[in-house]
Amino acid sequence: MKQHQGQPEIATRDESRDIAVLAPGDHIYTARRGGSYSHHGIYVGDDMVIHLQPPRQSYAKSSKKISSCSVECKKCGYKPDCDTEIIKTCLDCFLDGGSLCLYEYGVSDFRNKPSGSCSPSTASRTGDEVVMVAHNLLETGSFGGYNFASNNCEDFAVFCKTGMGLSMQALEGFQAAASFLGAEDEIGGLALYGAAKAIHAGINMIRKQTTLN
Repeated sequence: MKQHQGQPEIATRDESRDIAVLAPGDHIYTARRGGSYSHHGIYVGDDMVIHLQPPRQSYAKSSKKISSCSVECKKCGYKPDCDTEIIKTCLDCFLDGGSLCLYEYGVSDFRNKPSGSCSPSTASRTGDEVVMVAHNLLETGSFGGYNFASNNCEDFAVFCKTGMGLSMQALEGFQAAASFLGAEDEIGGLALYGAAKAIHAGINMIRKQTTLN
């Protein structure tokens, strides 16, 4: 595991073959589209990761290796052109050729920190609890559908660790939008992000009620 000043802890896939660098319940992530955003998941042991997948069409565009018709992974059975929402895959399929990074919690100073690499939240759950929550959400599908602005893979992983969904990369996007619109970026970004979260929660509630009826 390597760590550079001002950079997240990074292990190349070859180095991380020794899974001793990871513990079940770790929040991990890897860069997508040259670092423009990151994909997040929960390491659950035995070289496996549970993560929330974007819709098929958007994920296919971001992947380095996936074509419109892909072959099932011999290790975990993952089929990139078919499997969406919350899924469990091997670490290789999760990384998709990218570097393995560990997410940081309890960070108060975000200067020199890559977007989507850390959170001010405290990881309050034990590793075993995190793994249990991730498996429960995988089995029940109760976390809700993927939405980059309000319910993305970082939200999912942070929820598993803390009990509250939070995506710093989405929040930073809203702060940039607020600044562009002439509002104070921190306050305006929080307002926009909160509104997006509320709308998504309302849509999920309507969908659940429709399903029950």
